[in-house]
Amino acid sequence: MNLASNYTIAVDAMGGDNAPNKILEGINLYLKNNHDIKFHLFGDEKLIIDRISKFKNFNKNNYKITNSPNIIPDKGSVRNAIRNGKKSSMWMAIDCVKNNNADLVISAGNTGALLVISKLLLKSIDGVNKPAIAGIWPTFKNPCIVLDLGANVEFSEKNYVDFSKIGSSLFKVLFSNNSPSVSLLNIGSEDSKGNIKIKNANDILKKSNNDFNYRGYIEGNQIKDGNIDVIVTDGFAGNISLKTAEGTANFITQEIKKIFSKTLYGKICYIFCYFIFKKIKKNLDPRKYNGGIFLGLNNPVIKSHGGSDGLAFFYSIELSAKIIKGDLIKKIKQKIFNE
Repeated sequence: MNLASNYTIAVDAMGGDNAPNKILEGINLYLKNNHDIKFHLFGDEKLIIDRISKFKNFNKNNYKITNSPNIIPDKGSVRNAIRNGKKSSMWMAIDCVKNNNADLVISAGNTGALLVISKLLLKSIDGVNKPAIAGIWPTFKNPCIVLDLGANVEFSEKNYVDFSKIGSSLFKVLFSNNSPSVSLLNIGSEDSKGNIKIKNANDILKKSNNDFNYRGYIEGNQIKDGNIDVIVTDGFAGNISLKTAEGTANFITQEIKKIFSKTLYGKICYIFCYFIFKKIKKNLDPRKYNGGIFLGLNNPVIKSHGGSDGLAFFYSIELSAKIIKGDLIKKIKQKIFNE
């Protein structure tokens, strides 16, 4: 549904830790300065009404609640979610988008269930045989986009090419860049490196008339440099890269805290460096990059981190707003069909 400048986001209000509190907190933060989106909330109606009264930015014109009696467990099996999930907040939110009553769905619930139900109800865009999960990563320069982060373990040449097109479309919408750079994640920068599928994809992209700047291969340790806007990889390598990066960042943070808190001298040094560390923390705050984007479906789906707080959910909503206002799906379809 898209009328003039008004948009609707369908929200699984019961997904993830501390729901619906963090969901409502995130929406409330967005509504403080934005009035162009209406939120259709799916979940325990009585609970939502009780909690929503604590937030001042909600009014009768910017939200609607539909009661959904069931919740898909965050760690439940995908099979059970499909079998028993039709009256769940997640399923009903996705179905709302399917029926064109909302522009986008957002959930902090079970990732596997969200992906499978979205594929089942929303279907893949014609010409795209698999959806991908894309994420925004911080770098020394500007944020980049990495995909696939876990939706597909098996990859073909076509997937590399399709996701290069789709990922570049997303980057254009989010960052207003008409010629993003694109690379394939590989074990080396030489053309001889990698398996036969990535080599074939590399050849195809080099010879194609792309509307993005294809730059060949990139290695994992180069992502942080910020010289490439879109990095494409299979879901196996992408998910391992994501988890390794998250673990490394957490290790460094904990190690810094440990070192500075060990001695009196360290504590004094920390006091003098407090504002520097505060700025570093702000720049690298993972909540700012919250929101996995399911790409390749007929409608946009955003996966917020299950353990996220209200501020992180707010950033997921900001991401969602850019995607629907930028008409991402239409641009992806034009790219797939015209190239």
